Amino acid sequence: MAETDNMSKLAKCRRCVRVFFTHLFSHVGLCAAVTGYAILGALTFESLEQPFEIGQRISIQGFQQRCRDELWNMTNSLPVIYEENWTYLVEMKLRQFELDLIHAIKNEGYDGTTYAEPELQWSFPGALLYSITVITTIGKPRHIIHDAFLILFCMHN
Repeated sequence: MAETDNMSKLAKCRRCVRVFFTHLFSHVGLCAAVTGYAILGALTFESLEQPFEIGQRISIQGFQQRCRDELWNMTNSLPVIYEENWTYLVEMKLRQFELDLIHAIKNEGYDGTTYAEPELQWSFPGALLYSITVITTIGKPRHIIHDAFLILFCMHN
């Protein structure tokens, strides 16, 4: 009888240990999977978006340099500077620069930062924040239209 009690206590103990480790490893495994997924997403977003952001900054810097060069060449090439003529020509050059800048802001997502600024929006911490935001925003499907909108919104940004 004592031997069967010991066996049942041993079986209960084994069962409790197995249940404990099953819960422990399932939660740890889930946390590791979510962490890995977020890090993988951050690395992916960073590698996809950072070159575009740098290229965009270089493009804007090119707009600025071209505008400065054109203004300088225009001013330097005029034998006599008449205020009215010079003002009109400068206004036209600045208007073109303004249109290029508006196009970059509206259509290409330019945010006003220059190439000289060291911090990038799509650094690893920024991409990790975006990845976590996407993971936590798009959850269990409640309304298909809501989730489709969120997925399209995340793809657009």
